Amino acid sequence: MPNPNPPYFVHFSADPVSSATIDHSQAAPGGSTRRAGHTSISFRGKGGLTWQPETGTLRADGLVPFYFSSVNVHFRLTDYIVAITSDYPAGSCAYNATMRHEVDEHIVNPTRIMYGFRDPLVTELNTLRLPTRIAPQWVHPSQVADVEKRYIEKVGQIIQGYRNRVSAALREAKAASDSPASDQRVYKQCPIEEWKRP
Repeated sequence: MPNPNPPYFVHFSADPVSSATIDHSQAAPGGSTRRAGHTSISFRGKGGLTWQPETGTLRADGLVPFYFSSVNVHFRLTDYIVAITSDYPAGSCAYNATMRHEVDEHIVNPTRIMYGFRDPLVTELNTLRLPTRIAPQWVHPSQVADVEKRYIEKVGQIIQGYRNRVSAALREAKAASDSPASDQRVYKQCPIEEWKRP
């Protein structure tokens, strides 16, 4: 597992499954009468880039050392809501099978997918070297804002690319998990009468 080079700090995190809110109040979770369950999650990639620029003491030649003390990247999965149709009594085979599917396919699997992008992201960020305290870039004070902007725009492009890739991978996984073939694997776990709904 590659480590981010200074000044990067890369944080991938996912809320624990136990934090999920369980909704057993709807007959049609997600607005679909076909669905036995529906899970929503929030991918917090937007706004996940923060940084701290610094400048040091003015040199005799009129230049100052510019560097970043930190550039923080945050990707997070949070706000899980698992809805199971109210047509299936809590604790029934159909309820439990649906719950397992929702948790495994729509919380655990997305978490695995998101974390799979961590190492490639770190590797790519490490190719974009940023000035640090021990290796600053000497610039005229009037250039500091422009230099900072250019660096952060480059970092932002990398981050946005990975946000887009993670989001696309999550959408593809959701479509596969909600396919008829996936549904059949869930239905086979219980007697057919368990799945009959009013």
